[in-house]
Amino acid sequence: MPDFMNSKNLKYLLMMMFAPIFVACADTYNIIGTSSQCMFNGKMAYIKHMDYAEMKILDSCEVIHGEFQMCGPLDSVICVSLFMGNSRGIPVVLEKGDISINLAHSSIKVEGTPLNERLYTFLNSCDSLIMLVSELQNRNESMVYAGYGLSSDFVDRKKREAELKMEIHQLETQFIMNNYDNVLGVTWFMELCHKAYAMSRRYVSTPQIDEIYGRAPESFRQNKFVKSYMDMVY
Repeated sequence: MPDFMNSKNLKYLLMMMFAPIFVACADTYNIIGTSSQCMFNGKMAYIKHMDYAEMKILDSCEVIHGEFQMCGPLDSVICVSLFMGNSRGIPVVLEKGDISINLAHSSIKVEGTPLNERLYTFLNSCDSLIMLVSELQNRNESMVYAGYGLSSDFVDRKKREAELKMEIHQLETQFIMNNYDNVLGVTWFMELCHKAYAMSRRYVSTPQIDEIYGRAPESFRQNKFVKSYMDMVY
């Protein structure tokens, strides 16, 4: 998952005291954002959507006094990325309702609508496990450099590292299966596919991808992105 200015991810709040009065549009998305990082003041915030290989700008606005808002009609629910200036993208589900986004120095908070709540619960859980794995790896590397690479502590930590990686694997798999019927399932399935492609530089599957795809309903398999990738594999 993409991080934001060396942070992991997470959720958001509200805003708008200085900017003009905004009226939330019916049957639209309404992004209400705040940032504690003054470096974004005067810069543009963009909502971008990946359509096959092309990243398209769907909406944009200027960040004023650490606040920004975007509102527009919604044809369908999609996963997009929020870019603040030249920062890395922050995942957001563009869906009906008020989407609250809060950017702090060490956290990202996105909340207010059902799929965004579900997404960031998942991302937070993943981040917690990833941080534990990283800590174990750093400690084991230090032990190797110190000449204790075969100690019982080292072996125990390697075993725990493998267990945590399996937990992440199971968390991802269950998240996609629980969301076969919405954009979250397709989006994170494609994340796994892109990782598999990046590792080998060709269209390949993995046991995890095979398990998810094998148990998926036909509606999921026929999604244009899923079908396009899996047709290249098989």
